[in-house]
Amino acid sequence: MPVVESKLKNGTLSLGPTATVLDVSCQVTNVRIGSAYSDDGSSVTVLCGETVPAPRKLDGHKLEGTLIQDFTDTGWLQFVWDNDLETVAFEYLPNDYDAPTIAGTVVIEIPAETYGGDAGPRLTSDFSWSMPAKPTFTPPAGMTASSSRAED
Repeated sequence: MPVVESKLKNGTLSLGPTATVLDVSCQVTNVRIGSAYSDDGSSVTVLCGETVPAPRKLDGHKLEGTLIQDFTDTGWLQFVWDNDLETVAFEYLPNDYDAPTIAGTVVIEIPAETYGGDAGPRLTSDFSWSMPAKPTFTPPAGMTASSSRAED
């Protein structure tokens, strides 16, 4: 199988319901979907000496990343303050040429370091929002692993 490479470029990240969606694509410097797993119980050793490992369970999914701070009344900082601990829709498209659209809901939490930082450099905030349900992945129309390509 040849190398298939993907890039995070020319994508979108939007938050909120369709009628009032907030596009934060131009504020995002890093975004990713994460999953966490743990053991569900203990391993078991049987009489013959074999050990059956503990089953694994999914602890949940997260939408995580870094956003450039914006002090406007219509930006993402105001959005998270207005929607703290609310469940809102999201839609994430990593790039516009060979990536699936990932959609679902997240529970908004105000990032720990939300406003400000060091004087001089660009101000950013890291976010980590849990998903109450597994997100949906919608593949791009007509694309397969063999037809995808990376663009600069």
